[in-house]
Amino acid sequence: MVEIRTENLRKTFGEVIATDEVNITIEEGELATLLGPSGCGKTTLLRLIAGFYIPDRGRIFFDDRDITTVPPHKRNTGMCFQNYALWPHMTVFDNVAYGLKLKRINNMRYTKAAVERRVNNTLNLVQMGDLGHRHIHQLSGGQQQRVALARALVIEPDVLLLDEPLSNLDAKLRIEMREEIIRIHKEMSITTVYVTHDQHEALSISDRVAVMDEGYVQQFDTPRQIYATPQTIFVADFIGQCTFIDGVIESVNDVITVQIPNNQTVEGQTTIDGYPFEVNEVVKAAIRPEDLHLKRESASDNEIVGKVTRTIYIGNALEVYFKVGEISAQALLEPDSEIKEGDDIHLFAPSDEVMILPVGGVDALRKVPGHPLALAEAPSSAASNV
Repeated sequence: MVEIRTENLRKTFGEVIATDEVNITIEEGELATLLGPSGCGKTTLLRLIAGFYIPDRGRIFFDDRDITTVPPHKRNTGMCFQNYALWPHMTVFDNVAYGLKLKRINNMRYTKAAVERRVNNTLNLVQMGDLGHRHIHQLSGGQQQRVALARALVIEPDVLLLDEPLSNLDAKLRIEMREEIIRIHKEMSITTVYVTHDQHEALSISDRVAVMDEGYVQQFDTPRQIYATPQTIFVADFIGQCTFIDGVIESVNDVITVQIPNNQTVEGQTTIDGYPFEVNEVVKAAIRPEDLHLKRESASDNEIVGKVTRTIYIGNALEVYFKVGEISAQALLEPDSEIKEGDDIHLFAPSDEVMILPVGGVDALRKVPGHPLALAEAPSSAASNV
């Protein structure tokens, strides 16, 4: 197991900024996910860690070893690609054994018996022990994914890199393979970096998640903290559902008071320790749909008044869409709530469930003392998708 550390990592392709100012530490034995929409830079960051790309600026460390310019085959990483990249003319056994046969330790190769033992043990680990004789075209998509995973694991890597490994599987197989990856990771405790654009997948398997957008890591924390205390509007919107109401700060004390449309005010909390909110600053009040209620639970609860535009019964809840002024909002209420389109609706939310977020994304984070982006130079041009 190794610790992975990046320092001020930047990678460009011509005028395109793919990844910039990445400062994260992935601890020994941790499963960390790089999460974000297509083109956010997550695969570029994974390939930098793998050694397929060399950064324009910054360093990459495995423990205290600087591997920034070390070629991929000398980093002892196992890689599982999105398209599996299996040899169709080889058997399952030979696919898994391929990398092991090439690997040398102290200039010595594994013996035939050692290769056979390691491959069989790894195939058993991924529950493919009785299919070593088959060819790739004889396997289902889920079985091919297991072979690709076995090939990455058989060399006993210090770091396991998984690039959207489940994206080609149907929903049922994705859940099955997700559980297998969790099981194997717990059993082997390999430091693992997992790339996905699926928020549910990321939250369910990860020790920590790096949420990326336009090349920047906007937040790197546990799934619970990212959901409960998002640091930017993008993170709050990308992780789960969130209602955003535009507002202007009236006062900043233990709670932040914000004026919202229709002469209403709400009180909320910052999710960013140290952010310098100011009176008259334009912000967004962010509320999770499940944190809006029809009944006041405390005298200090915020009251938000709107007009219902649509309701959707989803079995265990009623999705209620409403407008506050011209702003569309959403609440998740009890399924037997008697709310219908056209109703005026009064909803209540505790102040500790209302998140006051600055606008500006990365530029806002630069204002936070001690934040990894605080001392970074603002990009000369907008980061482009890769």
